[in-house]
Amino acid sequence: MSNPTIDDPQIMDLIRQGRGSKWLKKHHGVGWSRYKRIKGLMQAQGWAPAEEVEATSSHGHTYVITTAVNATKAHPGFIRTLERYCAMRGAQLLVIPLRYHNPTNRDANRDDEWWDSRLAPYLTSERTTIGRDVTVLADIKTQPTAVNPIQKWKTITGSNHAILGHPRIALQTVATHPGAPAKLVMSTGAVTTEQYSDTNAGASGRFHHTLGAVVVEVDGEHSHIRHLCPTKDGAFIDLATKYTKTGVEPAQPAAVLTMGDIHAEMAEPAVTRATEELAAVVKPKVLVLHDVLNFGSASHHTKYFEKFMRHVQGRTNVLKELEKTAKHVDHLATFAEKTVMVNSNHHDHFQQWLEKAEHAHDMENALVFHETKAAMLKAIHDGAYLDPFRYWMDKLMREPSRLQWLKPGESFTRRGVEFSWHGHKGPNGARGSTKGYATVGAKVTKGHSHGAEIIDGAHSVGTSSQMDLGYNSDAPSGWTWTHEILYANGKRSLIHCTGGRFFRADAAQVARAA
Repeated sequence: MSNPTIDDPQIMDLIRQGRGSKWLKKHHGVGWSRYKRIKGLMQAQGWAPAEEVEATSSHGHTYVITTAVNATKAHPGFIRTLERYCAMRGAQLLVIPLRYHNPTNRDANRDDEWWDSRLAPYLTSERTTIGRDVTVLADIKTQPTAVNPIQKWKTITGSNHAILGHPRIALQTVATHPGAPAKLVMSTGAVTTEQYSDTNAGASGRFHHTLGAVVVEVDGEHSHIRHLCPTKDGAFIDLATKYTKTGVEPAQPAAVLTMGDIHAEMAEPAVTRATEELAAVVKPKVLVLHDVLNFGSASHHTKYFEKFMRHVQGRTNVLKELEKTAKHVDHLATFAEKTVMVNSNHHDHFQQWLEKAEHAHDMENALVFHETKAAMLKAIHDGAYLDPFRYWMDKLMREPSRLQWLKPGESFTRRGVEFSWHGHKGPNGARGSTKGYATVGAKVTKGHSHGAEIIDGAHSVGTSSQMDLGYNSDAPSGWTWTHEILYANGKRSLIHCTGGRFFRADAAQVARAA
């Protein structure tokens, strides 16, 4: 018997997603005659059926969350692509409705209390907990023109990650217990097109309005969270698959994979293994690395008692750290066609060590100190530039030719995104921050802060190191194991390592199943 709670328009939406007669019969009690009648009506209205698909997800629940603004049409390509994505992944689509009052609308009798009918089956205003660690704050109605939509809601979900509906994509971390990855608070982006008032706030809202959604993959006790960012036609790439309104296909190799700061001496093995798995899926053309050298063996930040502890542990030998770093970089460089080394503040620690005459009497490191200093002096004398870190990587790595080293001030861009700024130096000599880089008027992907962040066009990756580096062991930390993918279509997505993986196992299998 047909389920009386599901009406014909809802069945039409499910058919558009690719649901077939067997699925509708099992989940909604829709009989064959009703299914055939509705499908025939859709075809008479001009709908062309795509090949019916079945969900490939079998390892946990998947959710896709986005936002719709009232009195505004859904982007036709994006909603159809999201429906196909959900059909392929067995995902549930949640759309958070927001209200926007246009103060410049002169029609006082105009009814704005409506949302696109295509979104009706997915609208929700209930706070929802996904898995064990994600809360969707669908009950909170942010103002679509808000400059910082997540600012007030960092603590409302306790230790759970928080997802808010808003047309502007933003992401920040909230400091948590020392040694544990921080929680994420983010906004979704929208499924509706932009339509704002002719005011200052309206112009800002229109400029920052971004099509987007958040996918949450429940993976046992953990959840994998990342943004889906479409192009103008509504198509988007997620991992190895390109989704469009008409179908799916294998995606082109990712343009860039930017890893969280490396700190090779203190690299987290689980993150390295997970990164190798991620790289095998997205096949990046370029791997961007920040703070590869930790230089803990002789850093000026290391105080007296920590130096003594390192001495007792046998960790004050600069050459041994350089050898360990070279081995690690040789491994990372196999993840992509090209590896780019960004000039970073921890790399600078090496040169700062060389500039202090007192270290000339460090007998354990005398050979490295004097050889490197002599090479730098000769380069300066000859009018050349020598990076002391590169000097030793060229000597110690098996394949140093795989690396491209950026000099201070040298630019490296792909698809309009600047990747050459580490993040320790901000605009106009200020201390570096994601907020500062958001003001430069260019798309930027930076490192340094060790915590994921999105502020307008400025994105920050996290770290690939151990969470406890000593100096941060006695205070709450906002650090995350976060990388960023720049897809072949020019869209970026931060991706976070939890439970030893960046994504649930089935997420990379969709293209092969299509």
